[in-house]
Amino acid sequence: MWLIDTSTLQLKSVTEADKGSYAVLSHTWGDDEVTFEQFRTSQIAPENARQNVRFSKIIKTCELAAQHGLSYAWIDTCCIDKSSSAELSEAINSMFRYYENAAFCIAFISDLPGSSDCTTLNQQFASRFPQCRWLTRGWTLQEMIAPPRVLFYDSTWAFRGSKNDWKSLLSKETGVNEAILDNSMELRLIPVAQRMCWASKRRTTRVEDTAYCLMGIFDVNMPLIYGEGKKAFTRLQEEIAKQSYDLSLFAWQQVGTAQNYRGILASSPEEFFKCGGLKHRIRSAIFPTEFTLTNRGLRTEGAALANVPTATHDLIWNLGFSYRDGWPINTSQGWIGIYLAKTQNGFVRARPSELFEAGFERRIRCPPRLIHVRKMVDLAESCEVDKRFERAIKVELHQSLESPQSVTLKTPIPETLWVENEATFLHQGRGINAYIRGEVQISKLTFQDVIFACSTMDTPVCAIIDSHDHAWSEIDTFLTISNERADFVAADYLRAQVPHEELSSKAMKKIKIPGTESFMVISAELNEYTSDKVEMRFTWRINALLQQDVIEQDDEMVM
Repeated sequence: MWLIDTSTLQLKSVTEADKGSYAVLSHTWGDDEVTFEQFRTSQIAPENARQNVRFSKIIKTCELAAQHGLSYAWIDTCCIDKSSSAELSEAINSMFRYYENAAFCIAFISDLPGSSDCTTLNQQFASRFPQCRWLTRGWTLQEMIAPPRVLFYDSTWAFRGSKNDWKSLLSKETGVNEAILDNSMELRLIPVAQRMCWASKRRTTRVEDTAYCLMGIFDVNMPLIYGEGKKAFTRLQEEIAKQSYDLSLFAWQQVGTAQNYRGILASSPEEFFKCGGLKHRIRSAIFPTEFTLTNRGLRTEGAALANVPTATHDLIWNLGFSYRDGWPINTSQGWIGIYLAKTQNGFVRARPSELFEAGFERRIRCPPRLIHVRKMVDLAESCEVDKRFERAIKVELHQSLESPQSVTLKTPIPETLWVENEATFLHQGRGINAYIRGEVQISKLTFQDVIFACSTMDTPVCAIIDSHDHAWSEIDTFLTISNERADFVAADYLRAQVPHEELSSKAMKKIKIPGTESFMVISAELNEYTSDKVEMRFTWRINALLQQDVIEQDDEMVM
C-alpha cells in the first residue's frame, strides 16, 4: 500500500497502514489526473506543487489531513501502480478496507458550486448535491459507506458538512439505509438484492468496474480481468453465491422485453432496480437453502417450488423475501418468487421481467427434488426455449365414469424430460422413447403394475406392458438401471424390447377382474396433436383410456 506523506508529498510504501492513521479522498475523476508514475517521478517540491493545477486535489487532501493531525493520505489516482497488474488487483480487492480503516474520507464534489452566502449553504447543498456526479459513479458507493466519517467539500474546497450531518439526504438519494451509513458492519444483514439496487443507477467508465467496484459491498474477492466485459458481473454473482445462501440474488427483473427466457443470473446491477424495498421474511426464521453454481448452472435440492395453476404453467420458486413490512410468519401471502420453465437442458428463468407475489390463489407445493437452473441464456437460446414443446409428447388419461377401476400414473421416465405441469415429455434430438410406470387398481385389494411406452424415434409406436408380459422383466430392469438420458434417445430401444409385429401407434391391454365376468380394458394411442395454446405446439399426444366391459367367450384375456 502506498501512502502520501502529508508534509513532504512523497510516496511511502507500507505493508499495512495502521487503522485511523491516514485520510482518503473520494472524488470523480477528471481528464488529467496525476498518475502514480507521474507523481513518483515528478520530484516536485511542495511549494511548486501548490502552483500546479493538476496537483490541486492531492495538495488540498494532504493539507486537510495534516490539519487533522494525520501524517498520511491515500488517493486512488496516484497511490496505485496501475502498471503492475498484481498491485492493481490487490488495491481494488482491498479498497473497501482502505476506506474503512481511514480516519476519515474527504469527499470532493467538483461540480458543487461554492457560495459566498453562508446563510444559504445548507439550503444550496440540499438542492444542488442530488444532481452531482458523485452520486452516479460506481466507485463512490463504497467510498460513502465504508469510512466511519465522510467530510464533504465543494468545488472551492469549502466544508459543506459530514455524512452524519446529511445522513437523511444521503439515504434518500442513494437508497442506502441510515443504519448502514452509521455502521458499515451492518451490511451483511441487508439482502443481496437490496445492496445491488443501490448500484443499479450508478455507472463506471469501464464495464468490468461495474462488478469490481462492488466487491467490498459484498465482502468478496476475485481476480481482475480487464477485457472480459460483462462476464465480470457474472463472476461477481458466482463469488457472492459461494459465500451466501441469500436467494434475493435471483430476485432481479429484466429491463425491457428482449428475451422471454433467461438464466438464473442477472446481466447487470441495473436489473435489481426494483429491489430497494425487499425484506427478509423473518430473520430468526430463515432456513438456509443450500445451492451451488456448477458447469450446469445453479444446483439445489431444497428449492421451495410451487405450482400455481391459475397464474402460470411454469413452476414458481419461493425466494423467502417480501416487499411487505412486518410480514408475519403465519401467513402464506406476500412472498416473492421467480418463474422457472423446464427445458431439455434444465430449468430457465421464465417471464424474467416479472416477479411473482403470492396472494390468495391456490398453490400446490412440489416435493423436494434436485433441480438445475441454467446460469445464462442468450437470445438465440431463448428462441430455442420458445420452441421446446414442438415434437413433445402430451400424456392424457381418461377414465370411464362407470368404471370402479382406476389407473395411477406414478413415474415418468426419463424424468429429466418430463414437464409435470403439462404432463408432457419434451423431445430431444430426432425423437424419444418415453415410459410411464403406472398402477392399475383392479379391485379393492388387487393391484397390477403396468408400463405405458411410446416412441417417436421413427414410425410412432405405442405399447402397454404389464407384469405378466414376457417383455416386462427386460423393460423393468432397463428403466431401473438407465440413468442417462442418452439411453432414451440414442436408439429405438422400445422396438428392441417388444416384438415388431406387436407394435403400432395403438395399443390395448385386457385384464380380467377377479371374481367377475368382466374385464378392464386399457387402451392407448399415440397420434399427432396440436394445442390451441400458441406456446403449446405439441406434435404428439398419447391418449390412455380405462373402461370396463363384459368378457365375450372368444376374447383374449390377460390374467
